[in-house]
Amino acid sequence: VFVGKERGRQAMTQDEINQYLVDRAFEGKTVVRLKGGDPFVFGRGGEEALALAENDIPFEVVPGITSSIAAVAYAGIPITHRGIATTFTVVSGSEDPTKPDSSVPWDVLAKNGGTLVVLMGWASLEKILATLQKEGLPATTPAALVQWGTWSEQQTITGSIENILEKGRKAGLTPPVITV
Repeated sequence: VFVGKERGRQAMTQDEINQYLVDRAFEGKTVVRLKGGDPFVFGRGGEEALALAENDIPFEVVPGITSSIAAVAYAGIPITHRGIATTFTVVSGSEDPTKPDSSVPWDVLAKNGGTLVVLMGWASLEKILATLQKEGLPATTPAALVQWGTWSEQQTITGSIENILEKGRKAGLTPPVITV
């Protein structure tokens, strides 16, 4: 049963997915919720596990490798490299739209010196990049966009914080896109 989501379009709400899992389990069925990447890294797997636990339904999680690492590695970009970046941070570029303000500490991320990976941020990338530059990240900072990471359609665009969005638009990128 397809319950997937795309920006602005979803087969079921998260609450409906949670209830579907619970209902099928109560029917005595073995349920497999197959998700790409790691279901607990911006994948709502925690919400699904909580719904099962609240209903005393046993479950097992088989984690994958988060796209924030897999897609970047597949593009040939090391997420850390001794002497260049000894830390990395993964943030969501698509926060809860009901929140009044962003809870992402862009000011800290602009200055921390590690690799920054933004998932689900294509629609808000212009604002994210402007904020990072305003907070002190040099415009010359290397950047990459990885579309459809680890798929045969994967496309990688490289540039700098200053020009990466323009290059991505010119290449016709559309989600899913990871920004590094």
